[in-house]
Amino acid sequence: MSELNIAELLADQLEKLLAAEVSAESLAALENGTGNRALWQHIEAMGVADVMCTGAEAAGLGWQECAELFRVLGRHAAPLPLAETLLGRRLLSQAGLAIPEGPLALVDADISLDDAGCLQGAADMISWAPWATAILGIARRGAETLLFSVAGTAVSAAATELHSLERAPTAAIDFSGMTPQAQAPIAAEASIREQLAVVRALLISGACDKVVELAVEYANTRKQFGKPIGKFQALQHQLAEASCRAAAAEMAAKYACRELDQKQPSTGAAVAKYTASVAAREVSRIAHQVFGAIGITDEHELHYFTRRLWQWRVDAGNERYWSGQLGARVLAAGSAQLWPSLTA
Repeated sequence: MSELNIAELLADQLEKLLAAEVSAESLAALENGTGNRALWQHIEAMGVADVMCTGAEAAGLGWQECAELFRVLGRHAAPLPLAETLLGRRLLSQAGLAIPEGPLALVDADISLDDAGCLQGAADMISWAPWATAILGIARRGAETLLFSVAGTAVSAAATELHSLERAPTAAIDFSGMTPQAQAPIAAEASIREQLAVVRALLISGACDKVVELAVEYANTRKQFGKPIGKFQALQHQLAEASCRAAAAEMAAKYACRELDQKQPSTGAAVAKYTASVAAREVSRIAHQVFGAIGITDEHELHYFTRRLWQWRVDAGNERYWSGQLGARVLAAGSAQLWPSLTA
């Protein structure tokens, strides 16, 4: 069986599992502090969390093969940190570090390692940190780039729980003075921010697909003036724009996956996250306009997706941040490289 077929099979299995297990009720339970831990155990038993690990005994699936896995998670607003764990376990395997059992959380912040071997720096927001058995990040020590891990139990005293837009377990953590549980040099082919940006872009593209699906279904059933509101041209134009934004986010995210597989991450990550963040904003806006008042009620499922879109839009840099990154690269390369960079 080819790698692509393995990835497709896993995505199909994950789709069926989440369709059966994730509902408005389970998402509400997570937000009330009683998430479905049994679902995580089921995911672990499937082996999905390890498929991006590298090494002789590992599946070693690449970003392009696993793109649909991430999109499935976004499409179901999956109430567990599988996306972070997929990336985290890949990083650990690349660095040759032991992979702990359980979910992982990722630090997107500037952290350093001092001469005494202690971490210095803080992260303002780490999604799923309260659930994580280990928290991973990149630390700089002079010219050296190190992957570090800290046990989840070791940071509880330095963690401040936060309320994010997606209402997933989230915390701010000050790592200053902590000694890493493990650390190892890692090739700086792509920062955690760039890779996490691609993960968020894939999640956004999946969630956008779901939001467009919900909006189209509602427009075809909700009647006004004797006919479905989806028959009105003004609304059709809005839904068409939302669909185009969702498709653009998917294509940009898959382009970034190809760039990551080819070890050319910077431009791909910037394009993907910029495009996806804009899509998150516009698709959410259009969907709430289509649904009207019912769309902002707690009883309707729409907000479980649009709130995640708003949160993922800003995670790992919003569209303003990444457009600035792209612009800086263009200016640094000079005018002679502008056209070749657009047509490469």
